[in-house]
Amino acid sequence: MKRLVSLAAAFIMSAALVTSCGQKQEKPVSNPAVSQQSENYEDALKECFDASFSTNGGEAFYSYMYPDAYIQDMKDKGEFDSAVSDFNKQQKNRSDLADNEYTFGQIKDSFPVTDEQITKIKDYFVKQCAERVQLSADNIDITEGYEVSYTYLKNGKEDGNDAAIAVKISGEGWKVIPG
Repeated sequence: MKRLVSLAAAFIMSAALVTSCGQKQEKPVSNPAVSQQSENYEDALKECFDASFSTNGGEAFYSYMYPDAYIQDMKDKGEFDSAVSDFNKQQKNRSDLADNEYTFGQIKDSFPVTDEQITKIKDYFVKQCAERVQLSADNIDITEGYEVSYTYLKNGKEDGNDAAIAVKISGEGWKVIPG
């Protein structure tokens, strides 16, 4: 998820600007992503990883990284489609995605989140949404969650390990917090 964290930081800055920069080049589409179709944390992590290394995964990426209230605010303000488009355009300009294929490897360890972690996770989402919507920790119902370590591959060969937390929020589905 270290790569995902870097990607998320770049993405958040681009979403704030809601502009696109640089030359646009057509590159092969890798790891096609759909929007949050996972039923379990394993599938959620894989789909989020695939979206973050895809040239068309912006919608799925947002769906996993942000609570629905945040996304709805973007939609209400007419910013969501352009933010997804900007994300996808930035992905097309990433030379590492043009020259390499990144895929989710396998889950190494998985532990249910503790009550203490749930409190911190709720606070994380409240802070994440603060610039757009007022969200209370009491309004976030986490029904399931796991702290996970996993491997990822680059061009079919294991390239590293990473970690994340995957939580299921009642009425919203799975969300992924980079480790």
